[in-house]
Amino acid sequence: MSAATLPAWPTLAPFASTTVPASTCTCTKTAALTVQRGATLSTKLTLTITDKSVTPPVTAPVDITGCNFQFTAKPTQDTPDDDPTTVKIDWQETSTPQQGITWLVVPAATTQTMEDVSYVMQIRMVSSSGVVTPLVGGSLTVTEPPASARF
Repeated sequence: MSAATLPAWPTLAPFASTTVPASTCTCTKTAALTVQRGATLSTKLTLTITDKSVTPPVTAPVDITGCNFQFTAKPTQDTPDDDPTTVKIDWQETSTPQQGITWLVVPAATTQTMEDVSYVMQIRMVSSSGVVTPLVGGSLTVTEPPASARF
């Protein structure tokens, strides 16, 4: 995907509502994710572009073929990226890229070692030409399992 074909208005599902042109955003969506320590976090991201110049507006999936995705979670915004408490997951969608669908998966082995706190998190998309687009920002809260750590 070249820089010229990047979407002007990425939107994500299940994260809700307003969209902001990618060229002016720092994060287009806000999310509050939660996972029990020792469980796998899996959340679906659907990227679409909406053309509001026609009635009714037309929504089409963004082709994310060749794009990489980066998830970063830190205990605080000031925590360095190389700190051992920072969680970084990178992936490339290979199953449904032409449908604009990708999945963030944080493995159980990773959440098992995370603190029971609310992390600051961000998901970014990096095009094959190197253009970085922030997609989601917010929090990831890790909680203790209620009764048993069996998964």
